[in-house]
Amino acid sequence: MRLMFFCRFSRYWRLWASAGLAIVLSGIQLPRAQQRFTSTTALLTLDVSVLDKDGVPVPNLRPEDFVVTVDGETEPVRTMVFLATTAASPNIPLKRDPKTPLPIETGAVSHESEPDPRLFVVMIDDLSIAPTESKGLLVAAERFISRVPSRDWVGLTTTSGTTTVNPSLDRSIVLAKLKRSFGQMNDPRREGQVFVGFSEAQLIDQGAEVLLKNLIVARCRIPDSIVNSKSVEQLVAEYQCAHDLDRRVRDNARFARTNTRNQLDAYISVIKAMAFAPGVKQLVVVTGGVAAAPGPPTELIRVAKAAAAAGVQLTMMMEEPDATDISLRNPRDFATDQQQIMQQVETLAEISGGQFYRVIGQGDRFFDRVLTSAAAVYRIGVDLPAKVPATGQYNIKVATNRPGVRVLASRYASPPPKPLDLTAEQQVQRAVRNGELLYAVPIEMNADVVKIDGGSKSAIRVLIDVPASTPSPVAGVFGIVGSDGQLRSGGRNFTRARESDPYHSEFLVPVTAGIYDLRLAIRDGTGSVGAVAQRVVVK
Repeated sequence: MRLMFFCRFSRYWRLWASAGLAIVLSGIQLPRAQQRFTSTTALLTLDVSVLDKDGVPVPNLRPEDFVVTVDGETEPVRTMVFLATTAASPNIPLKRDPKTPLPIETGAVSHESEPDPRLFVVMIDDLSIAPTESKGLLVAAERFISRVPSRDWVGLTTTSGTTTVNPSLDRSIVLAKLKRSFGQMNDPRREGQVFVGFSEAQLIDQGAEVLLKNLIVARCRIPDSIVNSKSVEQLVAEYQCAHDLDRRVRDNARFARTNTRNQLDAYISVIKAMAFAPGVKQLVVVTGGVAAAPGPPTELIRVAKAAAAAGVQLTMMMEEPDATDISLRNPRDFATDQQQIMQQVETLAEISGGQFYRVIGQGDRFFDRVLTSAAAVYRIGVDLPAKVPATGQYNIKVATNRPGVRVLASRYASPPPKPLDLTAEQQVQRAVRNGELLYAVPIEMNADVVKIDGGSKSAIRVLIDVPASTPSPVAGVFGIVGSDGQLRSGGRNFTRARESDPYHSEFLVPVTAGIYDLRLAIRDGTGSVGAVAQRVVVK
């Protein structure tokens, strides 16, 4: 059984996971924002990191030092805040001219003001990493988590979903899971006698038959004269080697497409889950590569736009491919294909306004740069253009007029969402209808698949707990969406034997094979609402 779920961890923040049993921690109330940052629906808000040529944060910029273009039009910075303090980043040097005061009156924040805690989520892209790979990066990730300042939140997830820890201030929880993490990828390029890279497999599958003929010549040792005189169909039908090679090409292309889609969907789900964190948000991805199809980076842009909408900065890390790996039949061909896959990762980081690191040796220095980047963030607001593009997102370019300064900024930005004024009951109904997540009421929902009627039928067993401290009465709505896309929902009441007991509900939902989305929204006696969602795959 595979289980996909969303996890709640505070009224502001959420973390996605894609498989395994749900791990839902109790609700955490976080401090309200204290930055002097004024924003309205007429402003477009952007988070950008500013570093000097040595990679040191530059904290003393003024609004007029930024040059921002929105859809090709230059827009002045109307409000600005520098999201860093010495308390938040005790080991990060700040290169600041003491003669230049911070522009408090224009919206910047002094170091005496505490910004919101930052959120760091480490994602192990185990769908792209073989079990024996990236061990050094995973160990470096452990040391990185130990170095994150204690006031900041750290979470862990994987693209396969086999490991997930909600963001926590307790580093031991995250480290315990990370120590047991490893790659899950069964790489088809390592199988068989003939090597076919993901990049060339997808090009051939898209119709580049000349590449397939070149492969047949190189791998099957069929004379050029014969290959050039026959069609690909004839070669595949007449020569076993050509047939096997063609099958390998199609299988690898199919694997690359499916795996890439699952990777990028996982990225987007985690990014969206991080959207409600109020402070700096960093998603650090340890990956073995993204085998996106050659050509325009359409799928990568999808991730970049999600990151821009959520205000999340991506850091992508990938180990340098080993051209001398004796475990591979074609190590140099493998390394060449990995270089092409690495370029896709680099492109994703670039268009997202993040960073890409090609890691050789120890990875600690690259993880240190994550902390540096997170200590160099400006939140700036510019005028919102009168017309929203048909795509729903603006094309952005951010630079400074300071020499020797580098700006990390996404190429995209989304208009601010319109505020909603809903009653508690409306919030409950909306959350169940749309599968939304809300955090004002802590909820733990676990689900697994069990057999009923003597093992002849399946059911989803749902267990729900709400902390005893939740103000009564507690009531909610449970909903389930099957493969037909239809929502079936109904009200649920929660009771307890003693006031010291949590509110509990447990029930079975008979199902057939398929994919099901479980949704639960609960309101307490004060009108606060919490909502969670899980995905269950029934085989």
